[in-house]
Amino acid sequence: MTNESGIYTIRIPQSTEAILVFSFVGFHTKEVKLPPNASVYNTKMEPSIKGLNDVVVIGYGTVKRKDLTGSVGEVKMADMEKAPVASFDQALAGRVAGVQVSAADGQPGSGMQIVIRGNNSVTQDNSPLYVVDGFPMESPDNNVINPAEIASIEVLKDASATAIYGARGANGVIMITTKQGKTGAPVVNYQAWVGMMQNIRQQEMLDPYEFVKYQLEMNRTLYEPVYLKDGKTLEDYRNVKGVNWQDQVFRNAFGQNHNISIRGGSDNTKYSLSGNIFSQDGIIINSGFRRNQGRIVIDQTITPKVKAGVNVNYTGTKTYGVFANSTVSGPASGPTASLMYSVWGFRPVTGSDEADGSLLEEPFDPDVDPLSEWRINPIISTRNEYNPAFNNTLISNAYLEVKPLKYFTLRITGADQDQHPPRDIQ
Repeated sequence: MTNESGIYTIRIPQSTEAILVFSFVGFHTKEVKLPPNASVYNTKMEPSIKGLNDVVVIGYGTVKRKDLTGSVGEVKMADMEKAPVASFDQALAGRVAGVQVSAADGQPGSGMQIVIRGNNSVTQDNSPLYVVDGFPMESPDNNVINPAEIASIEVLKDASATAIYGARGANGVIMITTKQGKTGAPVVNYQAWVGMMQNIRQQEMLDPYEFVKYQLEMNRTLYEPVYLKDGKTLEDYRNVKGVNWQDQVFRNAFGQNHNISIRGGSDNTKYSLSGNIFSQDGIIINSGFRRNQGRIVIDQTITPKVKAGVNVNYTGTKTYGVFANSTVSGPASGPTASLMYSVWGFRPVTGSDEADGSLLEEPFDPDVDPLSEWRINPIISTRNEYNPAFNNTLISNAYLEVKPLKYFTLRITGADQDQHPPRDIQ
């Protein structure tokens, strides 16, 4: 610490080889190795203007941050890469001011809802327009983009997005620039993470005594023959271990992610090859998400005035399991037909000998009218519903750039997206 004039005092033994580190907001950090037996040392710090020299990608191309006049939110990719997520939109939550990211379902591989300018439309979609490497993509599957392949993300939030992309940009624009090859020796990079996921909080449920007491208070005539038969009393249920269906449905889920890439090139040819294997089990049994992805990028300088390039990305995904908020087919509908309602509403005891485990194999609650409320055993339902959905997507784009005059450049681009919609197998 120094005073207002920058004067400081620090005690260092004479025989110590000391290194002083000078740091201050807005200046470059400076490390100084002190000369032997130094008693006074002065140094000069240089201001850091890196923030003003940053280049931001906008609809018209790129612009220096100090020249930027529109409302553009920039995502720090170093922070996003630390998030163990399947897609970039999951890591986008809370990282850009004014951007709301929410999930309709916790199913692995399910999409996220991103709202930039609020819910302006009552009947239409409020999702933003995605522009990947200069090519607009409406309502894309964000799982096809490997987060490790993203170099930068900018969010256009003001009217400039509409001016560039018309009505498609009315809800804002998310611009994604992927990593390209660089001049130099080949650089091989491998990244991986492995982790476990769990439900950190469960709903507090009634124990067997509390449940039976509640049933008897609600309708003693109906439930006394069910739970107080064979000489049982209410007090007997204090020592009965019931079934907490949350412990049966939820599990510790395993997830892993592996990224490998090789990038390099010469002055005329730059290349980037990468691959990704992602696997995530759901915290609900018999659910999960898988992704295999590969990408090739080549930029070739044919002549000093002619350049060409191609970018090909293939992704194969598989989502399986039952959605927590989905409903089963039956005579009753509504929230009572969802999986989680059965988890929280299925009875913890049967009134018979609970030690035989018959409750786990009981498909329906016989004391619930199926015409008014659909109550199915959540374990049997979840274990027997696989519902795999496969999605194969091939995104390719190419460009040809010609510079016939010194201040004139003609760039021709084209893109194609071949997507096989999810194939469901019941």
